[in-house]
Amino acid sequence: MGNKKRSPLDQKLPFHQRLLGGVQNSFGSPLANEARLSSKNVNGMSDLEAFINVLKCGFGTGCLAMPYAFLNSGWLVGLFGTFALSFFMLYAMHVLLHHINNLGTQHKMPMISYRKAVELAIMKGPRKFHFLSKPFGYLVDVLLCAYHFGVDCVYVVFIAKSLKHLGDMYLWAWDGRLYMALIASPLILTFLIRDLKSLVPFAIISNILLITGYCVILNYLFRDLPELEPLNAVQPLRNFPIFFGTVLFSIESVGVILSLGRSMRTPENLLGTCGILNQGMIVVISFYAIFGFFGYWRYGQNTANSILQNLPQNELLPQLVTGMFALAIFFSYSLQGYVTVNIIWRNYLEPELEDRYSRAVEILLRIALVIASVLVAIQYPDFGLLLSFVGSFCLAQLGLILPGIVDICLRYEADYGPGRIFLIRSIIFICMGLVGGMAGTVVTLRTLYARYPVVRQKF
Repeated sequence: MGNKKRSPLDQKLPFHQRLLGGVQNSFGSPLANEARLSSKNVNGMSDLEAFINVLKCGFGTGCLAMPYAFLNSGWLVGLFGTFALSFFMLYAMHVLLHHINNLGTQHKMPMISYRKAVELAIMKGPRKFHFLSKPFGYLVDVLLCAYHFGVDCVYVVFIAKSLKHLGDMYLWAWDGRLYMALIASPLILTFLIRDLKSLVPFAIISNILLITGYCVILNYLFRDLPELEPLNAVQPLRNFPIFFGTVLFSIESVGVILSLGRSMRTPENLLGTCGILNQGMIVVISFYAIFGFFGYWRYGQNTANSILQNLPQNELLPQLVTGMFALAIFFSYSLQGYVTVNIIWRNYLEPELEDRYSRAVEILLRIALVIASVLVAIQYPDFGLLLSFVGSFCLAQLGLILPGIVDICLRYEADYGPGRIFLIRSIIFICMGLVGGMAGTVVTLRTLYARYPVVRQKF
């Protein structure tokens, strides 16, 4: 309370803070605002920093599940589907970013959140749908919160399974759910860190561990590759929804990249055919396709939902990689959860509370979110299926359906182009999001319930 606030324009932000500020920019975090304001001066992100930021948005735990996604699609469909679906999502992201930039210019607002963009877009659409403006704004908040909460649930499962793998070899053969319960307290301690800048060291350590781990995994994937012929090029269509959800979870970064350009010295370089966004995402998409293809080729029908489980169990290096990934994801947990807390707290709880109660309520909220994520993970301890569900349910709406709705509404009073081509494009966005999202959500929920029923069999 008594600390004096220093103007962000009076100081040059360090390199690592500008990078982390870009990651959090679209969620209105304090560091994001500093990065954005600094871009008005000479302290904004360079094109290289923005490129690194795009890469950092793309690489995460989702990549570890890409070989499993190829197992469900077949290597041929997996290769084609990864590139086609990813570039389609990237195209939808371009459409959304273009409209958000235009809305910011029209309303003289330097930064517009995803929620605000959807609300403004619907108000420019057909008058009879104007009443949906606020509900759709709330929907965006719900989806963003659900997505990042779901990521934290996936992280809990991943950390616990990694610890169980190491514990079974060196300690005791405990149930994986016990590890989930044990890591709740350490997660709460990191989650109680309220200042985003304090999370910067965690993010840096996490990135270093992830990069090192992926290099080691690639070394194992390229060793002693078997014959490709026995592998299925195409798998049954009923398995495709799991592939769809996994790719969306792995590739989609709409909530992170939405306002990246606002933090750049030259925001005009973000978009365009050879823009920073396309350059970064092409690298990410290509890496994911290669990683998934060679992972499936190397381990075939034995491919696990996390490629770490396929590495040699008796060698020291894979064990170190498992530990590094567990530590990296542990450090990333609080950064993902920061988004959920930021939306719930700043938009809904803080304005309704008296100052004397606010600190205690915020602490309780943070503890409750950690406990909730651990409970969900205990009930559904399947890394691959949880990841696919989060991608299908949340990101199909955030990355396809809502961009289509925004495009339709903002072009309503203008023109849908020759032959209404832009209307057709938006309808394709919406239909693909609906079909893929619903199919992926239903299939993963059915599979989760079949494997981990909420109501146990009565004796």
